[in-house]
Amino acid sequence: MKKVGFIVFAAALLIGLVFANGCGFGGINNNFGGVRGSGTAKSEPRNLSGFNKVEAGGALNVEVTAQKDFSVVIEADDNLLQYIKTEVRGDTLKIYTDGKISMQKKASVKISMPEITGLDVSGASTAVVTNVKADALELEASGASRITIDGEVKDLIADSSGASGIDAEQLKVENADVEASGASSATVSAANELKADASGASSIYYAGEPKNVVPKSSGASSVKKK
Repeated sequence: MKKVGFIVFAAALLIGLVFANGCGFGGINNNFGGVRGSGTAKSEPRNLSGFNKVEAGGALNVEVTAQKDFSVVIEADDNLLQYIKTEVRGDTLKIYTDGKISMQKKASVKISMPEITGLDVSGASTAVVTNVKADALELEASGASRITIDGEVKDLIADSSGASGIDAEQLKVENADVEASGASSATVSAANELKADASGASSIYYAGEPKNVVPKSSGASSVKKK
């Protein structure tokens, strides 16, 4: 069983490294061509609004704050800003890198928005979300990515996969439906009901005293009270 868990972990870690390499994380792809960052940081505001979800990929540091006005600011090597794309499709702000680039350090994206109902990060990205207040929220982290979040939500759906992590311990939740797979982890705090499904050498931790816990785990995975 331990051998199976190790194999799953190694495979998930490899996937995460592939994501990071393809996105130029930390200069990993310096030997693979592409545009290399100048090392001179520059901030650039983007005039975007009308979204309540965020989707980010490509080795980015994302900061999201729930507040009245919309704001999107990118900080990266000055010669790479043109390759970091931001656009609103429907109700979703999409942030991604266009082409192979090699950053001297991760680009940062600072976002302010009145309401957030969904966040999806991938490709070795990280996201820190503060001051959330929503009836329903969906979180997804994949490809060696990580989400840290606080605030208050009635219903939470969270999915962590591919050597990723979701830390929602400081997010006050009534009901949570959480999945972790591929050597990933998730931490939540639910007051009423928690459905937790861990597989592929993954772990789900929960804080507080939920009234009803429905745990499911397989392989070298676990669902545990913190």
